[in-house]
Amino acid sequence: MSRRVVLLVVILAVLTPFAFGQETNRALQAYVDRFEESTPEIKLQILETADLLPVEELGPLYTQAIQFVLTSSDQIESDIVIRDIALFATEKIGEAGYAPATSSLWTLFVEYDDNTSRILILDVLGQIGSGDAELILDLNGWVQAQTNLYRGGVLPDQQVFRSSLVALGRLADQSSFPVLLDVQLAQISDAITNEARESFLALPGDYVGEATQTINDRAVANRLPALNYFLSDDTVSAEQGMQIAAGVLAEAVREVLRDPNAIEAQRQLRYRANQAMIETPAPDAVETLVRHFNLTFSDYDRGRTTRTWVLESIAALGTTGTERAAQRLTQFLDLLNVYTENDRPYDTQIMLATITNLERLGYVLAYDAIFYVTLLDYPQRVKEAAVSALDAVTQ
Repeated sequence: MSRRVVLLVVILAVLTPFAFGQETNRALQAYVDRFEESTPEIKLQILETADLLPVEELGPLYTQAIQFVLTSSDQIESDIVIRDIALFATEKIGEAGYAPATSSLWTLFVEYDDNTSRILILDVLGQIGSGDAELILDLNGWVQAQTNLYRGGVLPDQQVFRSSLVALGRLADQSSFPVLLDVQLAQISDAITNEARESFLALPGDYVGEATQTINDRAVANRLPALNYFLSDDTVSAEQGMQIAAGVLAEAVREVLRDPNAIEAQRQLRYRANQAMIETPAPDAVETLVRHFNLTFSDYDRGRTTRTWVLESIAALGTTGTERAAQRLTQFLDLLNVYTENDRPYDTQIMLATITNLERLGYVLAYDAIFYVTLLDYPQRVKEAAVSALDAVTQ
């Protein structure tokens, strides 16, 4: 008689009093006790023949098997029986949907380098770990660490890494949002980027709010690529893109930085956010746009930026349709008139942009400033623009 048959007979003898109508936890305890006392070979046979109970009720036995493997971790690479115990128990935990095993499985994933086993573990964790905050935190941390290592020149195992991204998609927790975004921005490979995006889009929650917070939580030097990701994403509407840009710009105009590189990165971020708000009007963000205009004009006046960005900041104010925007541009036009009165002619394109956007806004409060343009020594095309604008602000 084979050892397997003998083992089955022994277990049946132990379990017979419980097999018909007795509490299943007593039968389970018999399996657990027998497993505890056995050699690795017998432990494996117990797992393979533990079929008197439904798989859903055998979770504690399979977890015990994983814990045994962890106590023998120094042998797992060389002992095929222990490896088989690990694989079999992991598969059965998945079949049983036994969530209490997540901690033990995660520890096994961390300690075991075999790719086949790690992929299986991740698959099972994705099935059973939903809502497990500790597991999600650990897996997010592991994925982020792999991404950081890649940026440092270390290529992660692509199959295991892709499996980790699939698991995050199945777990579908909002906290994975910045991690899955960063994987996509790292551009490790097309397959990994695509997998990360698929899991990313499966996450629940307020997409605009998560995107804005995620960008603003990044170092200033790393925000622009993230903003560009969302503004170029075909699943993001123009309105959503504007809202994200407004949230990013609001944070940027409030920050006070000292490092010259960070200041320049912040400028480029503001310019890109402002562009999105030209394309889609953002009246609720007018105060943010006013602050951006003030900063941009100040930089231009000191030779730190180019005329293009001043023109775009004026255009963004003009699209808001608000009295506050008209008030700020009127103040600016008053300043330009003072410059001209004092023989300090100002840039013609900036003059034209200011007048044109005041005309677009159409508020009468701009009348005096625009009228004064017609009296000063401006180029003819500036005066003609002023005359046209006067009609708009008096109607």
